[in-house]
Amino acid sequence: MDIALSNEQQLLQDTAARLAQSIAVTSPEPIPAGAALDAQWRHVVELGVPTLRSPELCGLDASGVETAVVIEQLARTLCAVPVVGQGILAAELLQAAGCVEELERLAKGGLRAAPVLGDTLIGFAAPHQPGVAFDAAGATHALMVADVDGQRRLLCAPLGSGDDGATALDLTREFRNVAADLRNSATVTGKPIDDQRWQRVELLAITAVAADLVGVMQGALDDAVRYACERTQFSVKIGSFQAIQHLLADALVRVEGARSCLWHAAWAIDRLPFDEARLAAVAAKAYASAAGRDVVETSVQVFGGIAITWEHVSHLRLRRMLMDRRLFGDESVHYEAIAAMRLADRKLA
Repeated sequence: MDIALSNEQQLLQDTAARLAQSIAVTSPEPIPAGAALDAQWRHVVELGVPTLRSPELCGLDASGVETAVVIEQLARTLCAVPVVGQGILAAELLQAAGCVEELERLAKGGLRAAPVLGDTLIGFAAPHQPGVAFDAAGATHALMVADVDGQRRLLCAPLGSGDDGATALDLTREFRNVAADLRNSATVTGKPIDDQRWQRVELLAITAVAADLVGVMQGALDDAVRYACERTQFSVKIGSFQAIQHLLADALVRVEGARSCLWHAAWAIDRLPFDEARLAAVAAKAYASAAGRDVVETSVQVFGGIAITWEHVSHLRLRRMLMDRRLFGDESVHYEAIAAMRLADRKLA
């Protein structure tokens, strides 16, 4: 079977790639912050990223594929703009709750909201528990989900700044600690979210992080190949060494395998029954989590000693990969989920 992007999706991919190159993180110091990061956020808003899951705003059916394509391209250059958290997950939460006014503000850049995850980072925060605001750079509000009168409701609360920042492995993202009592200052937003709609929100979250992983992997492979074509040893390009070629070829296979899983999962979010879509999402996240570790490690090996210095961008990729691997569950979590689903339903076996 031959699977490829449509002409419109290819155009979106090319546009996102050009934007990603213009706002790429090319060194650990300085990583964009403050006004510089806000300016980059405006470029992402102008591209229409927050509207990709909102048919009323973008004029097209919600599509996980376009969402995954954009995330991958921006992650490929280690873009520090909070696209996954504020651009995708926040928009999906607001869309699920039918928050039309808030979605319009988000689409115009007037609302900066970060979703709150549990302190283990493997899912959205449970009610009345402390959490972590994910991708919180520049965010003014936090989005949480809680049980209100027996219904799942979306809560929006002002998000403070200052000394509430959480120390994060990923230097390209900002995390903020959120106290359990933040809900006391929150307002209920939108309509109740039913179980079926909430399940699709969780699938999008898993798939979005898998897309970020694929982008990080592809960027690491690109850098390693470029370096292997330039670096000489004993007056010979190291890319001519068979050992290097095999390492990079294996990495390419891992990247393409992860991308195949990702595109299927992204398509399945809106097209397949929940059980099949969930299997596709957790399979994509499990594959990308395991492959990401191998591909980024290969990139570090090709670069050699310079890749493990603080001054080199490779350690930023390593940190982001390790954080993505943890977000919404690593491969061990999802392998268990896959086994449980397959054992429970022969149709999925």
